[in-house]
Amino acid sequence: MLRELDIARVAALAGGRRVAARLGDLGRVRTKGSPTDYVTDVDIDAGVAVLRAIAEETKGARFVVEEREVYDLADASEGSLGDSEVWVVDPLDGTTSFMHGFPCYSVSVALLRDGEPVVGAVYNVPSDELASGAVGQGAWLGDRTVRCSDTHDLREALLVTGFPYDRTRTLDRQLDVLARFLRTPVQGIRRDGSAANDCVHVAAGRADGFWEFGLQPWDTAAGAIICREAGAHISGIDGEPWSATSYGVIAANPVLHARMLELIQSSDMGDSDR
Repeated sequence: MLRELDIARVAALAGGRRVAARLGDLGRVRTKGSPTDYVTDVDIDAGVAVLRAIAEETKGARFVVEEREVYDLADASEGSLGDSEVWVVDPLDGTTSFMHGFPCYSVSVALLRDGEPVVGAVYNVPSDELASGAVGQGAWLGDRTVRCSDTHDLREALLVTGFPYDRTRTLDRQLDVLARFLRTPVQGIRRDGSAANDCVHVAAGRADGFWEFGLQPWDTAAGAIICREAGAHISGIDGEPWSATSYGVIAANPVLHARMLELIQSSDMGDSDR
């Protein structure tokens, strides 16, 4: 597993170097799926760098990457989440922040085996921080191990979240849940635009909990294994253990996770998970 962890780290850094080199040079900018969901040439450039770095070290590697045109450009094999082994990549998590020069965006790389994340690396490009984790190896921020916080009281918790691209029912539920947390009250809530980074904040104890609706597997696959190895519990919004089909996530230490889950499920808009 250590070899795969090193590959994930090297690949995340390779993608991050391409992102850093293109700051202020977006190339083409277009939308996909919704008017607020952007993709740039930088997303593609970074994706190619990540896939090539992995393919050079892993014969027959298969991939699931957010931007589909990356497969041909990197001469890489498209896989599926149902594969026995597949690399799941988000080459630029936080594209909108990158476009505006807001310093929070990352490269996320994970290896799934039989649907479970076993290795993950998240490179926070602006802060030059590499978080990583592997089954049985712990969670790391740079060269030091990290653990999630032991905060058990929501009133003492700093939470992080994000807002969905779906600005209809999913957003309505997010706003309802957000209001419930604020009225608890929690100590504070932050939103920075990168779910991968948010998972790392929980793993490192910088934030006590994270929740978000409407996510994709590449948003959280690496963060899921990093959180788990840091002692956090990460699940879908329904409370089931994180999987590649989880539509949203909750991450926190086990006690706080249970309290967050209870509050989220108390929302009277619980039928709008999808």
